[in-house]
Amino acid sequence: MPLVDDLKVWGDDARRALAPGEALLAITSVAVAYGARGGAEPDFWTTPAGRVVDRVNRAVPAPKGWVGKALAGVGGVAFASPSLDLPSEFPESWIGGRTCQGPVGSLARQLEAVLTGHSFLAVTAQRVVALTNRDDRMAVTWALPRHGVVAARRRPRLLARGRFGLVFSDGSWIVLGTFGAHVGSAHAERVVAALTAGS
Repeated sequence: MPLVDDLKVWGDDARRALAPGEALLAITSVAVAYGARGGAEPDFWTTPAGRVVDRVNRAVPAPKGWVGKALAGVGGVAFASPSLDLPSEFPESWIGGRTCQGPVGSLARQLEAVLTGHSFLAVTAQRVVALTNRDDRMAVTWALPRHGVVAARRRPRLLARGRFGLVFSDGSWIVLGTFGAHVGSAHAERVVAALTAGS
């Protein structure tokens, strides 16, 4: 039994945002799980800030002498993971793994874009729905027919037990995590069970 049962706490608000008569099977507050999202944002060096940093790097003369080279080496280790041949998304990829995969416009990227700090994922008899709680009322921000989710399973980590993954019909996928008062895995289990019932 979860410490805070989202179905009891938020169920009535969610039902008001859904289509009349749509049966609500599960709901939980969610966010994209901590990890490497891979391509959700543009490459840093193509952003305005990245171009400024690149210009500054090119304007600074190369260090001379062993003291200058040692200091530059320390700076490189501290600020430039490629100098150690570490993944570009380190430490996210090591701690949380990859949490979103798919091209721009894919179902996983659409869901990733609408999830905010006040988001919920609901499973109804017909759809998978993202809801946002704003001004004390819920609104649907994204919806997909149930058959658009081709697989759902729990993806727990050592301290993050409430993680679960969704695979969509276009081949994209996302890992979501419950947060806040959701210490255990009960909400993730409930969502996965609702999505996999009868399969």
